[in-house]
Amino acid sequence: MKIGIYLGDIIKPYSVGGLTFELSFVEELLKQNTTHEFVFYYFGEKDVFKNRENFKFVNLHYYNKPEISFSPFCIKSYKTPIFSLNYILKKDCINLMCFLVPYLHEHIEIPYFAVIRDVAHRILPHFPEFSSNRVVMKMEKKLNLFLTFASKIITCNNTAKNDIRTLYDVISENITTIPLSYPNWIEKVKGDGRVLDRNDLSKNSYILYPAQFWTHKNHIRLVLASQIMKEQNINLKIVFTGLDRGNRKYLENEIEELGLEDSIVFLNYVSQDELATLYKNAFAMVYPCLAGPDSIVALEALYFDCPVLISNHLGYHQQLKKSAIYFNPLDEGDIVEKILLLNDPAIRDDVISNGQILIREHTSKHYIDKFLNILDNFYLTRQCWSLEESYSGK
Repeated sequence: MKIGIYLGDIIKPYSVGGLTFELSFVEELLKQNTTHEFVFYYFGEKDVFKNRENFKFVNLHYYNKPEISFSPFCIKSYKTPIFSLNYILKKDCINLMCFLVPYLHEHIEIPYFAVIRDVAHRILPHFPEFSSNRVVMKMEKKLNLFLTFASKIITCNNTAKNDIRTLYDVISENITTIPLSYPNWIEKVKGDGRVLDRNDLSKNSYILYPAQFWTHKNHIRLVLASQIMKEQNINLKIVFTGLDRGNRKYLENEIEELGLEDSIVFLNYVSQDELATLYKNAFAMVYPCLAGPDSIVALEALYFDCPVLISNHLGYHQQLKKSAIYFNPLDEGDIVEKILLLNDPAIRDDVISNGQILIREHTSKHYIDKFLNILDNFYLTRQCWSLEESYSGK
């Protein structure tokens, strides 16, 4: 089959979770020996990929310069593209399309798969990034149609599957799960110890939370946990990394009011080398996010033998199993109690050991192998009509 892969906008100033997944997906797929032909569609200021046998890259920037990443959860202004992707796919004789991010601007008339990691905007509609986002509200109806007409919806685990099935009224048979893989960058990274020196950090002296400052990321709970630790003379700093998405000022004000300026470090965006060093030297990675149902940074932490403490969301249990310690994300006392469990060498070693077992099953190769298996199975259905000519319907 000739298969199209939609990547969305891959040229962004900083790497974020979704983009990390997309680039790892492309890198791993390019390694595969497959009889299928792939065409990747993306937006970018310049051509970033080179064509090779059975793999072609099409930069949609030359059809129209987008103002934003075409994601239903983008908080910037929405602009409809002036071209028809549906027309381009037909012209390129694509037999099956796979969207790694939703494309909500027009109905796609050829069969397509939709990769959806979560529907947090429906699970947590009261958070400002969702409730005050007119873009999300305007595009929700289109997302419903996009998922309804998808030949297959690919998500990460049964929690996400049940959320999609319930909220979008999609039959269970059309939703399949592939566990999230850790990103390929962590296998190549060198580390950069200067990030520790610049911020007066040493091994096991801090808790790490790498997350952009969205309100649903629940940074405030770690601020309050830091207050408890200070009162109990527990000498652990909190290190936040990530871009400000509107909530950082609130956190800074709370930190100042509580007198925690020396206990909490803001590092903004950090490079992959710096992040690897932070993982390797942290006492733990603590993830109090209120959304789910999976976490890329949890897998990154496990890879670097950094113990993971995470919200007791059912999706995280399904993803991480015995490789993490779970806590109530709305109870800072419980968070501190679970952090202190890691002072027991047996518990710490057990969590790290389980993490190493789990991480070996969550490589990009595992993900792509399962993805290609789904494609091969769908080929039997796609043989019902011509792979070379458009179906006339007459």
